[in-house]
Amino acid sequence: MTTGIQGRQRLRHTSSAFRLAAAVAAAALLAACGSNSSPGTSDNSSAVATFPPASDEARKAAIEKGFLSDTITFDSLNPVLQRSIDKAATPLTDAQWSKLQECLKQTSCETGNGGSLTVALANDGINPWRQTWRAEFTAAAIQSPQVGKIVYSLGVEVPKWIANVKSHIARRVDIIIMNSVYGAAVLPAVQAAKQAGITIIQVGTPMPDEVKSQLSGEADDDLCTPWQDTAKELIKQFPNGGTYALYTGVPGNGSAAVWQPCLSKDLDAAGWRKVGEGFTEWTQQGQAQQGNALFASGKNPDVVAYDYTLEDFAAPFIKAGRKPPIMATDALNTVFLKQVQDAKAQGVDVEAYVSCARDWYSRIGLEYALYLKEGKTIEPFTIPSGAATLDQLLAAYDPNMPANAPIPHFFTAEQENWILSAQA
Repeated sequence: MTTGIQGRQRLRHTSSAFRLAAAVAAAALLAACGSNSSPGTSDNSSAVATFPPASDEARKAAIEKGFLSDTITFDSLNPVLQRSIDKAATPLTDAQWSKLQECLKQTSCETGNGGSLTVALANDGINPWRQTWRAEFTAAAIQSPQVGKIVYSLGVEVPKWIANVKSHIARRVDIIIMNSVYGAAVLPAVQAAKQAGITIIQVGTPMPDEVKSQLSGEADDDLCTPWQDTAKELIKQFPNGGTYALYTGVPGNGSAAVWQPCLSKDLDAAGWRKVGEGFTEWTQQGQAQQGNALFASGKNPDVVAYDYTLEDFAAPFIKAGRKPPIMATDALNTVFLKQVQDAKAQGVDVEAYVSCARDWYSRIGLEYALYLKEGKTIEPFTIPSGAATLDQLLAAYDPNMPANAPIPHFFTAEQENWILSAQA
């Protein structure tokens, strides 16, 4: 692993191997206590349930795996992140794994911990990333003595998502964890949760101020810095400008509303030109359709930037024995590593700026909420990340891992295969 950065990792492949793009300085998170607690952020009647600390070696390994960094130290992390790492570093027992399997087959389940809290996960979509996100959340909940019940919901459209959250409110859950890309559209549901005294946490995509003010807490991804750094490297590579195409999942989502302008602004100022854009619904079918359409169009942009897995955009070019456009993304699936290996064997070079998947951050959201339910306060924060070379990722490549598994996560290949095959 290499130097930690605030944001996401980027990897670039030269004529024979990927080269690590320049990493920005490490950004450690410090604990910060707020002076005022918003409704739903504390429950002094809840006992503080402790979790056994992991060993120093296990903590270090979990940080390197989860953040892709060997420079971020456990002591530099705030208390919420420290508690998240302790649980992630502790493998599930056989009984806990059986309970996780039971939970993922249902829309709600009892943890068997004897805890008093009911926690809800309001999901936006269904794909391998979201399935792993749900499983990581479930693992953390099962490991938490305070949690007695888990409830799940899936809303792939805004009205359904809002209805689901209002259903959680009606069921009087104690905690709602979300990573919504719907931005300001979720405000009515978040306001209702706040008014009901529910601890509601957004972890991942930054929310607009009007939503953030109604949340109990927010742990953000840095969606801008990685794309700005990517733009800098592309401008160096193409000093006379180039062409690019932008893709995302659904129109108007909160993630693309941040990262796409950050990338486009810098590229456009350097003489670049956008020649295409599209939407995939973040599904394999949508990605394959857009990838094939791009190849058939003959536009051949210098760069394709997308906020999910890359392989469907690269595949038509590789199949034709042609070098794909430079690929840039903020997620990585296991299959991409094999695709790069196979392409190289065919004599096809691939260049990419690639970020880790961050799918385990649902653990952080839950830990944030539990921390607040203990009557403690902590200001919203940005989650740190790091950078790794492709050689490091390939060295850890497990051919038994599902091809569509996001990187990284805290499950074995056998467990992840089961998780991605399970449906509730």
